Amino acid sequence: MVSWHSSSIEEVFEILESSPHGLKKEDVEERLLAFGLNKIKEKKEGELLRLLRHFHDPLIYVLIAAGFLTLYTGELADSAIIFTVVATNASIGYVQERKAEKTLEALKRITEVKARVIRIIEKDVPAKFLVPGDIIVLEAGMKVPADARLFKAKNLRIDESLLTGESLPVEKITAVVEEKSVTRPNMVFTGTIVTEGYGEAVVVATGEQTEIGKIARRTARERKAETPLIRKMKRLGKRIFLAIIVISAINFLMGFCRGYLPSITFLASVSLAVAAIPESLPALVTMILANGVRDMASRNAVVRTLPAVETLGSVTVICTDKTGTLTENRMQVVRLFAGGREYDAYDAEELRRVDVREVKMTLLAGYICNRAVYREVDGEYIMSGDPTEIALLEVAAKAGIKGKEGILDEIPFDPAIRFMATAVEEEGIAMVYVKGSPERVLAMCSHMMVDGRAVEIDTELNRIADEFASRGMRILAFAYKPVDVERFSIKEHLRDMIFLGFQCMIDPPREESYEAVRKCRRAGIRVVMMTGDHPSTALAVAREVGIEGEVVTGEEVDKVTDEELMERKAGIFARVLPEHKFRIVRAFQKGGEVVAVTGDGVNDAPALKAAEIGIAMGSGTEVAKEASEMVILDDNFATIVAAIEEGRNVFRKIQKVLAWTLPTNGGEGAAILSAFLAGIALPILPIQILWINTVTAILLGTTLVFEPAERGLLKIKPTMEELLSRQIMLRIAWISLLMVLGMYLLFFTADEIAARAVAMNTIVFFEIFYLLSARSLDESFFATLKRKNPAVFPGIVAMIALQILVTQTQQTWLQTVPLSMPTWMEILAVSSMVLILSELAKLKKL
Repeated sequence: MVSWHSSSIEEVFEILESSPHGLKKEDVEERLLAFGLNKIKEKKEGELLRLLRHFHDPLIYVLIAAGFLTLYTGELADSAIIFTVVATNASIGYVQERKAEKTLEALKRITEVKARVIRIIEKDVPAKFLVPGDIIVLEAGMKVPADARLFKAKNLRIDESLLTGESLPVEKITAVVEEKSVTRPNMVFTGTIVTEGYGEAVVVATGEQTEIGKIARRTARERKAETPLIRKMKRLGKRIFLAIIVISAINFLMGFCRGYLPSITFLASVSLAVAAIPESLPALVTMILANGVRDMASRNAVVRTLPAVETLGSVTVICTDKTGTLTENRMQVVRLFAGGREYDAYDAEELRRVDVREVKMTLLAGYICNRAVYREVDGEYIMSGDPTEIALLEVAAKAGIKGKEGILDEIPFDPAIRFMATAVEEEGIAMVYVKGSPERVLAMCSHMMVDGRAVEIDTELNRIADEFASRGMRILAFAYKPVDVERFSIKEHLRDMIFLGFQCMIDPPREESYEAVRKCRRAGIRVVMMTGDHPSTALAVAREVGIEGEVVTGEEVDKVTDEELMERKAGIFARVLPEHKFRIVRAFQKGGEVVAVTGDGVNDAPALKAAEIGIAMGSGTEVAKEASEMVILDDNFATIVAAIEEGRNVFRKIQKVLAWTLPTNGGEGAAILSAFLAGIALPILPIQILWINTVTAILLGTTLVFEPAERGLLKIKPTMEELLSRQIMLRIAWISLLMVLGMYLLFFTADEIAARAVAMNTIVFFEIFYLLSARSLDESFFATLKRKNPAVFPGIVAMIALQILVTQTQQTWLQTVPLSMPTWMEILAVSSMVLILSELAKLKKL
C-alpha cells in the first residue's frame, strides 16, 4: 500500500507512470482492463425476497387467511382460486416494479456523472472510465469522481461531510503531509463536493478501492425511498383493511346470534372480506407510475425519484432561472464598449482591424479570466465550459488574441462576490485582470483607459451599463492593474484598478418559452424568474417571454419580511444569490404554494432541496442533480411545463383507476352483506368474486394505464386534493348502489340454477360499460372516442369473449350454466344503465 498523502507529487507520478499532461489513449485502455470500471457494485435485493415483498400487505394477508380457512373447511376449489389470485397479483406487481426499476436505471445512465480529465487535451468523460494515473480537473459544483492526490489547488475547498460528518468545507493544499497525520488535506475523495476554487489531481484509486468503496463493502445496504403516493395508497389500504375486519366480524357475530349455521356464517364473512378487497390496485398504480416515468423521459425530463411523478401535477409556482432555461444559453458577444466608444463585435475581420489598446485589453481580460476550453483541433473547434466564458474566448479568437501563460494566482468566480480575478506575469510585471458584474467591477476602479491612457473614471459608466442591459443584453465589465511581482497576493490589489470596458452579450429566448409561459398562465401556475443578471436585462427578457410582475433585487429581498415580499407580487428577482433563492422558495411555501425550482450550481442545492420539486439542468453541477427530484436534459423551460402536464396526467389516471375499481368492490361487498342480513342466499360466491376481480383488473383495469392524456389538463387547477376527492367518493357510492340493485333485479328474475351465473355476468358487464365512462372523469363518452387508446376496445372484446366462454361451457368450479339469448340481452340492458347515468352525472358534476 502506498501512502499517497506523505509522498511527494514527483514520487506519485513516478509510481503511477503518469504526468501533469495525463495518460495516452492506449494507457487508459490497458488500465481499464487491469483495474475495471470506476464504480461501486451495488448489493441488490434477491429476486425471491423482492417477489415475497409483494405479499407484504394487510389486504393480501386477509386473502391468504381466507385461502387457508376455505382449505380447512374443505372448499378446495375456492382455496385454489384465492391462492391463484394472490399469486397472480403479486406476480404482476413484481413484474411491473422490475420494469419501473429498469427504466429508472436506464435514465440514471443518461445523467451519469462526468469527469473533466486531461489526457493530453482537456475533455469531459464519464467518471466510470477513470483509471489510476488520470489527471482530473476540479471546479466548484463538481462531485469528486475518484480518490486522487492534489498537485494544483487555488482556493480549493471541499465538503467531505459524506466521509467525516464535518459540515464545514475543508481547505485543500498540495504539500506533503506526514504519514501518521489524521487529516489528509492534499487528497480528494470520491463522492465529496467541491464548494469553491480550482484544482488538479492525479487519480490514485477507483471503484471499490476508494475510501467510499471500502466503506460500502463493510456497510452495504440498499436504501428504499417510499413515495408520498405509496404512503397514501398504504393509508387507504389500512383503512380498507380495518373496515373489512370490523364489518366481517360484525357479520359473523350477527349470524351467530341469529342462529345461522356456522358454515354459512363463515362462508358469508369470507365472501364479504374477499369482495371488499381491491387486490389489483397496487399493481395498477405501479404500472401508471412506470408509464409516467417513461413518458417524462421521452420529453427529456428524467425523474430521479418517483415522488416527482406524483408531486409535479400539484405545482402552483415555478421559480426558474433565465439563462439556458428561458433562453437558448447560446451566448454571443455582439457589442464592445471601451474608451467611451461602442464597437460592433459581430464581424471578425472588422474586429481585427480595430487597433485600440483598451479594446484589445478588454478582449484579453475576457480571455485570461476564463476556465472554458475553446481550441481548434484538426479543423474542428473543441468547446467545453460555461457558455458565457466560451463566448468570451470566441470573440477573443476573432480578434486574434492568444496566450495565457504564467498564471500567478486566481480568485475563481463565485456568485456571492460576482467577479473573477486572474493574475499573469507579463515581462516581469504581475498583471491582475478582473471580470464581473458592472457594479462590482466599477466599484473596484478609480481610473479608466481612454486612448491607451489611464484617466479619471467616468461616473456615467453605471448608467451606460443600464442602457445596454435594458436592450436585453448581458453585461460583463473588465478591469486590470499592473503590480510588482515580488511578494505578490492578488487579494491585496483589487482596488484602485483601471476600468477597461464592457463586453455585451445576447442570449435569445427559446422559441418554446413564449408558449410555455402562456400555458402556465392558463394552467393557474405562476412563473417567477430568479437570476443573477442585471435587473434591466432580466426585465427585458421576462417581458419578452410574457412573465408578469415587478422586479425585486437581492438587496431588496434582504430588507423585507417574507409577508412583505409576497405582497410585492414580484415576477422577476434579479441579482439574487443562492441564499435569496432559498428564502424566496420558503416565502412562497408559507403562502400555501407548491413550488418547483430550477438550479444548476452548487449553491442552488438548498433551494432545490427546500422546494417540493427540485429541477436540475442537464448541464448543471452534480451537486444540483443530487439535490433534485428531476433532471431536464435539454435545459428547456418548455420541458418543465410538459413534465408538469404529464404529472397531472399520472395523478388523473390514478383517480380514474380508483373511480373504476372501488365501485366493484363496494357493490360486491354490499351484495354479500345485504343478502346475509336479509337471510337470503348469497347472489355471488367467493370464487366468482375472485374471478371477477382478477380478470376484470387484467383485461379492463390495465387499459386505463394506456389512456392518452386528456386535452386541457393544464387548464385544470393544480391537484391539491387527496386521491379520493369528494366527487369520486360520491361516484363510488352511487355506482356501487346501482350495481347492487341491477344485480339483484336480474338475480331474482332468473331461475334458481342460472341466478348466480346471471349475477356474476351482470357485475362484469356493469364494469365494462362503466369503463367506457371512466375513461374521463369530466369529458363525455363521445369525447373520449376521439382519443385513441390501443388497449381499451381489445380488452373489452377479450373480456366479453372470456365471459361467454366460461358461462356457456358450464364451468362447474365457477358454478356457471349456459344462459339464453334473452337473458344475455337483459344483462346488457340493465348493465348499460351505468353508462347512461354516469354520463348524465358528468353533466350535473356528480
